Amino acid sequence: MSSALAFQPSALPDRPAVPARRALRVLEGGRAPRRLAAQATFRRRRVGVALVSLAMVVALTLLAITAMARIAGGIPSPAAGELSPTPVAAIGTPGVAARTVVVQPGDTLWSIAATATAPSADVRATVDQIVARNGGDLIVVGQEVELPVP
Repeated sequence: MSSALAFQPSALPDRPAVPARRALRVLEGGRAPRRLAAQATFRRRRVGVALVSLAMVVALTLLAITAMARIAGGIPSPAAGELSPTPVAAIGTPGVAARTVVVQPGDTLWSIAATATAPSADVRATVDQIVARNGGDLIVVGQEVELPVP
């Protein structure tokens, strides 16, 4: 028995009628207006999140630097008491009284002179006297600076 396949022509079934397509229209930039608006919204959100993130990173970095400087002793803590020139000793020589201060981080000749000057006196004159007594206007942290007698 031999079996053979025989192909017989058959008619294709009728397809349902396809509705007519709407006419195509050209859009600006090739995108729909709603999609453009949505992309603009997302872009604004991304920029906002990026700016907030950058601000947080900068703030945390500054906070970490300040904390490390305080731990290392670079910035005096307000809780430690007096922040500017720390009196070390009064040098007692006959007829001439003088006192010294140790220069702290952030001190300037002006800030040291301001603490050693009477409220009604001129700070500029005190700065000149400090410069004359200590051999120059350069001060460094830890240096003992001799102050004039008020």
